[in-house]
Parts: sequence; structure tokens; C-alpha cells
Amino acid sequence: MRRGIQLLLLAVFTFFFFLNTCSEKISVPVDLFLRLDPLISITTCLAARQFHPNLLLSLIIIVGSAILAGRFFCGYICPLGTLFDLAGGGNREKKYRMRKAKYYILIFLLVSSLFSLNLVYLFDPISFLTRIYTFFLYPLSVLLLNLVLDAFRPIAVFFNWIALSHLYYKEPVFSMNVITMLLFVLLFVLNFISHRFWCRNLCPLGALLSFFSRFGIFRRHVDKKCNSCMKCCNDCPMEAIQDKPQKTTEEECILCKNCARVCPQDAISFKVSKASCFSHTLPQINLRRRGLFLSAGAGALTVLSHRIDSVSKLYPERLIRPPGSLPEKKFLEMCIRCGECMKVCPTNTLQPSLFESGIEGIWSPRLMPRLAGCDQVCTLCGTVCPTDAIRSLSLEEKKHAKIGTAYIDQNRCLVWAQDRLCFICDEQCPYNAIVFKWKDGARKPFVIDNKCNGCGFCEEQCPVKGRSAIIVTPQNEIRLEKGSYIKKAEELQLILKEEPGDDRFFLDRGKTGKKADNPRIPEGFIVN
Repeated sequence: MRRGIQLLLLAVFTFFFFLNTCSEKISVPVDLFLRLDPLISITTCLAARQFHPNLLLSLIIIVGSAILAGRFFCGYICPLGTLFDLAGGGNREKKYRMRKAKYYILIFLLVSSLFSLNLVYLFDPISFLTRIYTFFLYPLSVLLLNLVLDAFRPIAVFFNWIALSHLYYKEPVFSMNVITMLLFVLLFVLNFISHRFWCRNLCPLGALLSFFSRFGIFRRHVDKKCNSCMKCCNDCPMEAIQDKPQKTTEEECILCKNCARVCPQDAISFKVSKASCFSHTLPQINLRRRGLFLSAGAGALTVLSHRIDSVSKLYPERLIRPPGSLPEKKFLEMCIRCGECMKVCPTNTLQPSLFESGIEGIWSPRLMPRLAGCDQVCTLCGTVCPTDAIRSLSLEEKKHAKIGTAYIDQNRCLVWAQDRLCFICDEQCPYNAIVFKWKDGARKPFVIDNKCNGCGFCEEQCPVKGRSAIIVTPQNEIRLEKGSYIKKAEELQLILKEEPGDDRFFLDRGKTGKKADNPRIPEGFIVN
């Protein structure tokens, strides 16, 4: 029964992951497992100094699972734990007594979050597995789907199935996918060495649930038929039964019932304790004082090193966040690096960061306009963000959420540097923010700052090889924690409206040989 529940919930996790690419109008929370994660909830709230209503669901795990039924989440719900069980492997008789390490990691995360440095994405199993799905499983599934379509394409052509014969799905690509996959492989290598090595020794979410599971009223019981054969001790994946079969370390038990299954005397059962949960002698975790100070000190030292790091103080020239992102400091505090926004992006322009904004910015989403522009009729990244690090905006609000400004590198531009004819950036701009003015007897492209919202289509389509001749930077970006982007754009006198543009004055100069009187740049606009 347990394995059936695990497989069902893993299927639900996978289904929800792929569901959020289908439509913006989804009635179920596709980020349900991220919202259920109490470690994400606590660290994010501590770092941001505010409670987010989306994370209220995590109370279900703390109250319903941990207090009433021990570490039920680890044994039945956690998709990463399910994958470890399905992979099997590992000699369960080999005991690596490192389980205190997960408590020290938990203290490290809580202390760093207390000082507004949210590093939960480094160790949280749900966030980590979601990244694996985004950077590896999702691209792989699209690739396999296209291979299947390619195999059936001749049949579709033969039967004149036009739609199927031309059907093709754009294959997403992501940076840092190799690094992420290597970490995932490492976890399974440890699992083959010792079953559920991560869950027993390193998982801070399990450590957090352990503090509550000691009060659980659903407990393991051993009756007098036990002959101390020690089979239950050897088969326990969490080392919750160590030296005596009659004793259980409650904070480590995940209620897997393996011990009851292997018991030759049928002496083990799981049932609700008759006594009050508070009448039990609470097991002691017995963390060493030195370890407590070292883990807390490591968290504080990491915060200090980040605060004095020059990289974190300098805003990188090309670090462009998704439209609707909170101001940078708040954004990094709220973002859990789950990768949902990157996976759902239809143009694949959202990519994970490395060290562009210091260690705190690893795996956080950034736009790479040279790869692709930001679709101006899409607001999916905000709708799937579980912590609202990216605000959910209406389409009109999104168009006014200026993410940067383009500028022209005159040393690389074909028109400026080589006096060649090129209109591509102007043709691609949906806001007609690029105009041509007469300068030194020739037409030259200029960017109207007041009309550019940084979508990046000009940079994507620039024909110059390598680095584009027109580049989007976060200059003059608008990032609001609350309030209307439309009103803010009006205050800044921005005109962010889609229009086809009118370059008729080009032809006037070509036919008459005279300079055009009207360069069609509205009064008050700033041209760089």
C-alpha cells in the first residue's frame, strides 16, 4: 500500500510539473508540493521578514503529518525519497552514523535566513528535484517526443495528415544543466552506497520534521513475541531501530513499516498510542554544543562574506530579471530557485544564473535576450512562481514592467561601423522604439529610451555574429514590490504601446535626395 501511495504522489508531482506549460488558466496549484514544503516556508518568511499566504499549505505537513503521524512526509509524500526507494541499492546493514549532520545544515539555513540570506535552494529536496525536472527531464521529454514525431512523419505524409506531418515542439536548452545533473547523480551514488543516505544524514527538511515527529501519536509497537533477531534493525532505511528492536528513535522513523514486513514473529505493529503524545519520554537529539556553534557561525559567516563581497554589491550589466520581479534584494530573499519560471517560458529566454550576483544568485532566473526575446503576450512566469518573487501581472501591466533598455554598440553595428543597409532591429521592435535619423549624411539607428521596455527581440535577431550590436541592459528597469506598473510608467513619462511604426521618411530621402524634415521622433523623447 505504501509503495502505491508513493507512486501515485510521484505521478501527481510529475503531472503538475508538466501541467503548468499548458495554459495560464489552471485551477489547481501546479506548485502544490513547493507550497507544502515547510522548510521553504520558514526560511523564505525569515529571509523576507513577511509571511506569504501561498505557504500556508505547509502547515498541513507540520500539523497533519509531523505531529500526528511522525515523518509521514518523508516516507510517503516526498518525491525524492520515492525515487531513492525505487532506485533501491545500498547495503542497509552498513550504518553511516552521520544523521546529526542534517540538524547542523538546518541550523545553518535558519541562521543565514534570519539575516536575509536565503540558501534553502541548496539543500531543499523539493526545490532541488523541481530543478532537475526543469533542466533535464523536461528538455529530454521534448527531445524524445520530437524523435517519435519524426518517426511517424512519413506515415503522416502518406495519409496526408498535414498538421501531424508538420508538428514540431521547440526543444528547450538550459545552462548549468550539467552541474545540476551531476549533483543529482551524486545523491544516487550515495543512495547506492547506503540506502536513503541523503534522507538519514543530510536532508534539512527531514531534520525540521524530526522536531515535530517526536510528538506523533502514531507509533511503532513491539510486543513480547519479539525474539531479538535484529532483522528489523538491519532493514530499517532510516536507522530508527539501532541496538534494541524494542526501542525506536521516533524522530527518525518514516513509518515505512519495513520492520513489520520482515519480522518473522509478527511482533511489530503501528498504531495510535493510548497514552497522550506529551506523556512519552521525548527522545533526545543530543547535538553537540560545538557543532551548534559551528553551524550557526557558518551561517553568520556566510552572510558576512556575502555582505562584503564586491560581486554582490555591483549590479551586473547584463543581469536582467523577468518582468514583474521584485526589487533585487527582496527578489533573492523570496526566490527558491525551483526553476518553474524557466521551464514555463515559451521563448526559453529565462536561464539560471551562476555568480553574476554573488553566491546568493546561483540558479536564480535571468533573461538572455541574445538567446530569445521575452514574449510580450505571455505572463506565465508570474503565475507559476510559488513565492511571488515574480509578481503575477495582467498582460497590460506586464507590458509596462520595463525590464531594461537597449543600446546600440556603434563599433559593431553594420549601419554605424560599415555603412551597410540593415533594418532588422527596427523591424523586430514591437514598440517602434528604434528610429533612423540622418547623421553625417546617412541614416543611423537610434533607440528611444522612453519607448523601449527591454523585451530583447532586437538583440535576438541582430545579424551580427557573436555578441549582438544592440544590447539590452537593466538600465532604467522598473521593479515594484507592490503597486501598478502602468501608473509608475506614466510617472516616468514612458510610452510603452505596441505600434507598427512608420519609416516612410526613408523613402523621401531616397527619391528626392533631400534630408527628411520630419524624423518622426515625438517631442520629449530621449534618444541615446
